[in-house]
Amino acid sequence: MNIAKLERMIAVYESGSFRKAAKLFGMSQPALTWSIRQLEESLNLSLFIRGPRGIKPTEACERLIVRARLIVSEQNRLLAEVERSSRAQIIELGVHPVMVNAQFSRIVAKFRETDPDVALRIVEGYSSELHERLRQGEIDLAFCANANVDPEDEEFDFDLLVRQFYSVFARPDHRIFDEIASGQPLAPHDWAQVAVPNLAPDQDEAKGLLAMLQHLGMTPAKAAVRSSSISLIRSLVLDGGLLGMLPDDLVAAELEAGTLCRVPDTRVEAPALGLLSVHGSYKSASVRRFASQLRQSYRSDRAVTATV
Repeated sequence: MNIAKLERMIAVYESGSFRKAAKLFGMSQPALTWSIRQLEESLNLSLFIRGPRGIKPTEACERLIVRARLIVSEQNRLLAEVERSSRAQIIELGVHPVMVNAQFSRIVAKFRETDPDVALRIVEGYSSELHERLRQGEIDLAFCANANVDPEDEEFDFDLLVRQFYSVFARPDHRIFDEIASGQPLAPHDWAQVAVPNLAPDQDEAKGLLAMLQHLGMTPAKAAVRSSSISLIRSLVLDGGLLGMLPDDLVAAELEAGTLCRVPDTRVEAPALGLLSVHGSYKSASVRRFASQLRQSYRSDRAVTATV
């Protein structure tokens, strides 16, 4: 048994066909079939049942496939770490779009002053995307929401840095404010909406959030403008006159200037953001220094906010 044979078994399982799996690996179907047969002999069990309608995984295969995926995933992370350590000093960092702001830019600039020989490769992505990049070993750190729903799940280490609050915002001349003041039923309004869902529809907090948005006139037809760019949604609200749910911090200047207003009773707390890394993974000295600067900046900011 070796990694290559496990990868071939996974491919057959996921594609449901020896022919399709063989095509993925650029090998002949008989060669793949022989490789799977060798794996079955080494394990002393049958993995797939061959029949006139194709193949079907055995019960033993269903159990084995879970561990096989973990083994292959761990190998990918190991190879990625070895590859990064053999190159010049590079930090691969994933960042949630909401944290790409002035404070984060200042931290990056400061790190360049203290570590001029280290290259930062930064990729934006929502939390679910960054979780998968961490699993595949494509990035060293992620600045996003935690992936561990189960407190005893140790797949990732999470260091909380930022608590985020979102509200529905609109320009002060938006007619929704007159409707609320008059007490009349709210009409459907045009919305700019994040293209990536942050809550599962069956969660209690999601139900309450969706009910609140529907009360404010957000229907499927009216939420037709969707984007993964928080900055674009902000612009659509500020410049296009649409309604939108945005991080409070992102529009603090507009709130102070009066160019945007918060719709009453719409402030909600979003999942906390922080530094996420694969549990037990190796971190170079430069990664640890950059993570330390992020912690120092955001924790200092939280301490100041708490005393105000």
